[in-house]
Amino acid sequence: MNHKQTLSAAIVLISTIVISGACAATATTTDPIGDFSFPDITELTATVSEGNLIVTITCTDSLIDEHIAGAVFMDTDQNYTTGYLDDTGSDYVYLYDVVDIVYADPIKTATLNDDTIDLNTLNVAGNKITITIPLAMLGNDNGDMDIFVATHSRFAKALNFDRAPDSGVLNTLNDSVRIPHPGNSLAGGSIADLAGDSESPDITGLDVDVENGVVNIAVTYNQNVKPGDLSYGEDLTGWILIDVDQNLATGFTNTEQAPPTFGIDYRIEYAVGKAIGTDAGITKIDHESDLTKSGVATQTMGVLLGVPYNDATFKVVANQVFLGIPLGLLGCDDGDMDVTIDSFTVFGLLDGDIDSAPDFGGGALDTSDGSIKPLLSCTDPAVSITDPVGDSSGFGLDGDDLTGVDVCSAGDVLLVTVAYSSLSLDDGAVTTVAFDTDQNPDSVPDYSVIYFMYEGNLGANIVGNFGEGPNVRDATHLITMLGNKMYLSIPAEFLGMTLGAMNIHVETAIRTGDEDLIYDRAPDTGFISMGIRQMTGDLDLDGKITSADARITLRIVVSGAHNPAADVNGAGQVTSIDALMILKAAAGEGGL
Repeated sequence: MNHKQTLSAAIVLISTIVISGACAATATTTDPIGDFSFPDITELTATVSEGNLIVTITCTDSLIDEHIAGAVFMDTDQNYTTGYLDDTGSDYVYLYDVVDIVYADPIKTATLNDDTIDLNTLNVAGNKITITIPLAMLGNDNGDMDIFVATHSRFAKALNFDRAPDSGVLNTLNDSVRIPHPGNSLAGGSIADLAGDSESPDITGLDVDVENGVVNIAVTYNQNVKPGDLSYGEDLTGWILIDVDQNLATGFTNTEQAPPTFGIDYRIEYAVGKAIGTDAGITKIDHESDLTKSGVATQTMGVLLGVPYNDATFKVVANQVFLGIPLGLLGCDDGDMDVTIDSFTVFGLLDGDIDSAPDFGGGALDTSDGSIKPLLSCTDPAVSITDPVGDSSGFGLDGDDLTGVDVCSAGDVLLVTVAYSSLSLDDGAVTTVAFDTDQNPDSVPDYSVIYFMYEGNLGANIVGNFGEGPNVRDATHLITMLGNKMYLSIPAEFLGMTLGAMNIHVETAIRTGDEDLIYDRAPDTGFISMGIRQMTGDLDLDGKITSADARITLRIVVSGAHNPAADVNGAGQVTSIDALMILKAAAGEGGL
């Protein structure tokens, strides 16, 4: 007899039995006692048996005659980038709620991905919650999946809950606990803010660190903010602004500093107080919306924090607010990000009393090294012109009277400052900044930034040839209004992938029917000429050849555009060969 063949056959047979569910596989993890008031999880067990996933949640205290709720999160394909809930990795979410009724049976509800499921899948006995889900309902899965659970005692949503395991996921077959998307563990950094620089709320510190795939944020105030039985607290709002890719070209808003430097991809919003409630959520770009896809404007969407929505945490203790945000909710980012915070009350906002950290104009916290990243500044002398005050044909109304324009570059970003004789957010005029990148005065401008102020809102678009897709891109996050000036930061990719010599002019107008009536132009005749000298291969204009220049060259290749500075081999077109040559030069393996 061939014993090796017999052994191999036996292994195959055993594997088949386990996968089919005929033989049980059990995974268990413990949870600290006392880390949550009620229900306090002490153990999580997952068993795959007879075609079912059986999840048992053991708690410290009896659950009988109590209101309990919670969720089981199941990542059946073990892919953190997919899921029924955006960016959580959970393909299936089982929600349960048991409400105790005096002199009657408890009211139970159970859903799987928001669809009602048989209540027999849920059983509560003593201090245990047992949930049995047929594998056929989980996409006929073989039982190999990652899970975690959460318990709480509030209806529908809870910002405080017990989780098992406390971080990471439990694999149902190999009994391991792992972090599915750890990212980097970074020290983050801290910002100290001056006490007493705001009436209310008064931020004194912002601390951020990244550990085990979670961004931990602590905001410290100069006064108690937690509502108590005899206090309404401060009824405050906080906006934590995060540029996860540290790229101004992306994002839906900015930090309202001048010039715009950070393209905010996510805004964590929280509210604390009895009058406005205690709640938290994330605002991000809705990439699937028709409005966003059109390029005319960027539509945003909100993501509520807390079970059953996701695994984020939000707590308020005395004078501090604590948030834990999984990197999965921030696009599975690596943890390197730029962070600022604004905080205000409803009445304070009306009076313009907003406390920020760093203070307005102070840049942003860079979590990669804990430094404060400064705002963009000119890397070459600005070209400036003045325009006569009062020469507007619109009589200086509606922000139509231009008084000056400043233009310079900050690496691969063009900085434009437009000054007016007066300016307010209810102005109805439209301003166009025209960029003639081929310096052909007989042709229409190659790119135009058009911004407008109407009923307290500021919006902007840039029009030009962006290759595939719409020829309009939302540029609202690239502009900031401060006093009688508008500050624009235009990344090179909004102007044909690179900055070079160009002609610029600015004009104000108001739309009447299908036409724009020009009110003022700066300069009145001619153009502002920018003669930016560019070294071959230096696509981001920082004066040196780096891997960043190779990445920009690859984007030029994909877009089909042409830039002489990227055509390092002189072939008359930009190809991946040019990107490779630049990359080698950056590594010191060749010259250009």
